[in-house]
Amino acid sequence: MKFELNEHHRNIPDDDLLDDVKRIASIIGKKTLTRDEYSQYGKYGANTFLRRFGSWNAVLELCGLDVNVFQRAAAQGGHNYSTLTDEQLIEDLKKVAKVLCSSSFSSGDYQKYGEFSRVTFFRRFGTWNNALEKAGLIPYKQVSGRKISDEVILQEIERVWIKLGRQPTTTDIKDGVSVYSLNTYARHFGSWRNALQTFVEYINGDGGSSQGEPFFEENQVSNRTTIIYPESPCKHKTAREPNLRLRFMVMQRDNFKCCKCGASPAKDPSVELHIDHIKPWSKGGETVMENLETLCSKCNLGKSDLE
Repeated sequence: MKFELNEHHRNIPDDDLLDDVKRIASIIGKKTLTRDEYSQYGKYGANTFLRRFGSWNAVLELCGLDVNVFQRAAAQGGHNYSTLTDEQLIEDLKKVAKVLCSSSFSSGDYQKYGEFSRVTFFRRFGTWNNALEKAGLIPYKQVSGRKISDEVILQEIERVWIKLGRQPTTTDIKDGVSVYSLNTYARHFGSWRNALQTFVEYINGDGGSSQGEPFFEENQVSNRTTIIYPESPCKHKTAREPNLRLRFMVMQRDNFKCCKCGASPAKDPSVELHIDHIKPWSKGGETVMENLETLCSKCNLGKSDLE
């Protein structure tokens, strides 16, 4: 099984780009579509549309879709934008903080749940962190990547890819889905494209056993260490825990969804996916593609209760 990067979209016809926007709007059943919603489900990067058509509102109009009244007002400096009070903006930040159960979040996180355009906050308060502080929230800080190993960076690409259910774009990274900035990826690999290429080569590579080699690691993002469990009474050819490569391949095969209930992080950010043995490892099941499946944490816990 091989994974390939998406092609660059410099030569894609305008009609193909616009048709994909209409397709996503139809799938999610909306008369309008935000840039972030398209980035989550669409085939092309949102920046491709901005370079081609000048603005996201222009894209919506060409597709015959409605333009959000607040986005239009913010873009044009119109009446609705000018009459929004600081209190309205601050209250919406607090509302999103409750939804996310977090006292600090990125502008990308806000765009998914907030009522207004994040551009409005930048214009009104100067910076995103200024807006958060006005709301009594904690400034958002991305993790510096200067002392982080390449392996941990690749693990973060895997996490984001699984969360989105597709290849991440520069727009996704700018919107805060990663704990690292684009500059971090550029420092480690030269560019975001090179980082993706390195990740794909790692996943497709022949180095190490794809059947579940021992994998000890210190995760600098979560500060957790992967634990290899003690030997079971059964004789095994593989270790109990799948390595990064095998784990990603199983999730990609299962379309980054739970095989039991269909839950996906791309649709519900609270969903956490696990890799589980179909035939339990304690009963002789091996850590191979054919004996592994993707389960959400709830289904995996429920399965454990039955065994």
